Amino acid sequence: MDSSTSVVLPDLTAAESAAAARSVGKAGSIGFRIGSNGRGITYSVVGESVRVDEDLDGADTIVALSDVAWADFVAQMRTFINLFLAGELAFERGTFNQLSAWDPALRLLHAGISIYDPSTADFQGRDPQAVLSLACDDAELRAQLDTMGYLHLRGVFSVEEMTAADAEIDRLASLAAPGDEASWWARDETDNDVLCRLVYASMRSDVLAALENDPRIVRLGRLIEPAAMSAPDRMEGAAVLLKAPGETKGLSNIPWHQDCGMGGHAMMCPALSIGIQITGSSAATGNLRMIPGSHGQTMHYQWESRLGDVPVVEIDTAPGDVTVHIQDVMHASPKPTGAGGRRTMYVTFYPPRLWDHVGPGEAFNDLVRNRTAQVADMHQHL
Repeated sequence: MDSSTSVVLPDLTAAESAAAARSVGKAGSIGFRIGSNGRGITYSVVGESVRVDEDLDGADTIVALSDVAWADFVAQMRTFINLFLAGELAFERGTFNQLSAWDPALRLLHAGISIYDPSTADFQGRDPQAVLSLACDDAELRAQLDTMGYLHLRGVFSVEEMTAADAEIDRLASLAAPGDEASWWARDETDNDVLCRLVYASMRSDVLAALENDPRIVRLGRLIEPAAMSAPDRMEGAAVLLKAPGETKGLSNIPWHQDCGMGGHAMMCPALSIGIQITGSSAATGNLRMIPGSHGQTMHYQWESRLGDVPVVEIDTAPGDVTVHIQDVMHASPKPTGAGGRRTMYVTFYPPRLWDHVGPGEAFNDLVRNRTAQVADMHQHL
């Protein structure tokens, strides 16, 4: 490939090349028509590798996009789902499903992000369901986090501290209204609005701000990046999840995803999301599910139908527990099986480079929040 394609492919091992080719399945070749001059790039599986041609001859799927969208896509600043929802992709031939099939291979080719394979996962003798505590030293916490992509710590906060935080959440919830830019809403089974998330919560509460800045939280937030910082005024700040019971429409119950799934991987990963368990959680109230060892990798958009024997861990918590997850670990927040009601305050610590790209009040999740029905429908039917 010459420099006109604006793609510099990494040197891949034979195993990585084979993984890229294997991940595509039967999707056929894919081509991209880029910018106003219509230059083309086509990716094809040839044997156990991917071939790149500087034309569109014979491409089974052709996707048209602007120069800016292409640059963002290659750099993993915006993902294919982000561009699709923003209306910045046009399918001249083929469909979204072919593009999604190619996504893991393209991430590997463009950004060197490996493709998750459960058969090669190595937990190094560690327990994916381990429950730790702040009595563990940083080296032990970091080793568990590096291996699994998440932590569960028992008893970080007292019941009294969580009761005070819960009262503050009640206060903020009473002030929330659809469209207020400080909350997310879903629709319940009777088609009524139901509050499912408070955002920028610590900017409106001294009690929650104290939790965000608590030394216990700061210690955990800097396990990977010592210079990492929380972002109370951007990326939705400290966010409080409120799990509504029953069937909902929107993003009250979030399917399997990576937190950089809309984009920003290059500037915000490996961010750490700290979940302060205000009420505790179980399957009945809506808990967190993780795929251990999936962080730092790409999983196919429809991995559940393509991969076998993927380990899944459900994390049940008590009030005052804390979860920590690397944002690109694959995880989900499924529908409660019972009464619902889980409340978790999330504080995310980002590497300093985030502040070079995202200003006050800006967040990648804005695209999701403004299209909750469209996103939920896409997750359900694709």
